[in-house]
Amino acid sequence: MIGRADSTPIRVARMGQWYVLVEHIQFGEWELKAKVAVDGDQEAALARAEEMSRGHSGDLLEPERSGRLVFRASPTSWLVEVSHSYRWDKSEESPSVSTWHLRISVAELEYVKEMLPPEPEPPKRGFLRKR
Repeated sequence: MIGRADSTPIRVARMGQWYVLVEHIQFGEWELKAKVAVDGDQEAALARAEEMSRGHSGDLLEPERSGRLVFRASPTSWLVEVSHSYRWDKSEESPSVSTWHLRISVAELEYVKEMLPPEPEPPKRGFLRKR
């Protein structure tokens, strides 16, 4: 592991590493929200993904109050419907419920190409700056 400037440790991606990928629907499109590196083999990644499908709620403040349906879509992926009631709606005489979806899948990293940082721009020559 290496660290960032804010001292948060980050993992160095390596080929053959197993991951749990978490996608949320954002503006009608699936968007990758989390990549969780798993120590171990595919079986360890499957166990972690199954655990996350039953407990991962994204940014919920009170995850213990949420409901969920977990569908195993394939041997390595789950579709999760999470519902949460925020308040009682007096006009409807029923709770106000919000529902969203997560896709959780297991994948093996097959290729890594490190990003190259851009070259720094040369200093601009100003009126008072010498060559």
